[in-house]
Amino acid sequence: MHSVFEALPEATRKRIDGLRAIHGYDTPRARNRPSPRTPEEIAETPDVEHPLVRTHPVTGRKALYLNPNRLDHIVGLERAESDALLDELADEARKPRHHFGHVWTRGDIVVWDNRATMHRVVIDYPEGEPRIMQRVLIEGDRPY
Repeated sequence: MHSVFEALPEATRKRIDGLRAIHGYDTPRARNRPSPRTPEEIAETPDVEHPLVRTHPVTGRKALYLNPNRLDHIVGLERAESDALLDELADEARKPRHHFGHVWTRGDIVVWDNRATMHRVVIDYPEGEPRIMQRVLIEGDRPY
């Protein structure tokens, strides 16, 4: 997401740096709606506010902090203006020049830094083939 931020026009970078956005598990902006959840599950996943641009705590590089499937709105903007800006940012993030596609081979391990990555699965393996994945989460700092 560093390259996405850096590819934006300077005026857009200045406009969004410092803005905050609400991320929700179930937002009307989501392309993929989550399956129905219990009241307990809903209580465990409250909406959260994060910066739209975050600064990497190690490198100092700025990155767009965007998840089109969870990002509901930008704090302080009217819905139409927020939606238009989020759509503009998501359009840039979808450009192939910002993507890395891994072609898996047996024994591969892939590690990425979620502080500057937007990722998704591509179902490119045969139906019925076993797929073993292990996910490790490391507690980190709060985005700023």
